[in-house]
Amino acid sequence: MSDHAAFHEIDEAVRQDDLKAWWKRYGTLVVAGVVVLIVVVAAVIGWRQYQSAQRAAAGVSYSSALALAGKDKAAARAALDKLAESAVEPYRSLAALAAAQMRDKPEEQVAALQEAAPKLPGELSELAQVIAGFRSIDTPKADETVASLGPISGVDHAFHGSILELQALQALRKGDAKRARELWTEIVKDPTVPPGVAQRAQAMLNFSEEQGTK
Repeated sequence: MSDHAAFHEIDEAVRQDDLKAWWKRYGTLVVAGVVVLIVVVAAVIGWRQYQSAQRAAAGVSYSSALALAGKDKAAARAALDKLAESAVEPYRSLAALAAAQMRDKPEEQVAALQEAAPKLPGELSELAQVIAGFRSIDTPKADETVASLGPISGVDHAFHGSILELQALQALRKGDAKRARELWTEIVKDPTVPPGVAQRAQAMLNFSEEQGTK
């Protein structure tokens, strides 16, 4: 055996002894770490599956409650109120929003929507406020409700165009056709407004011009 081969075998033996010593000292910790990692991964996967199942169940319950509205409004509202308390998101928020709109009178709907709005996340909160504005049009608190939308009426908010549309409607109902036309024109010229809102505003402008020529 050459000197090089002999040194190589000795080196390998030393390495194996070192490895055995290292494993004897740290092997249990390595195994424990791997087990913990497996348990964590399994828990995450299980939790995601549980959440998915919960969302699916909540979705079915939410759809069933909405379908019930045409037959038994009170029962539908009760089911939605229950979902609004315990369902997973987004169905908890959607149920709260739908239940508020099922109150008997417009004034009650407005109050329920305004009460629910601070509890809803992000754009759903603003949507609740905007719906409250539209539902308030024929109530004594229309001016107050529409005016309260000022803080979310800027172009950086999702329902900017809808609020302008609501303000135009309110102006028209108060007999201020000039102000209504100004708002419709603003909507039409605003590139951030959704197409549907812009189309309605243009239609109202066209109708207003036709009425003015008669």
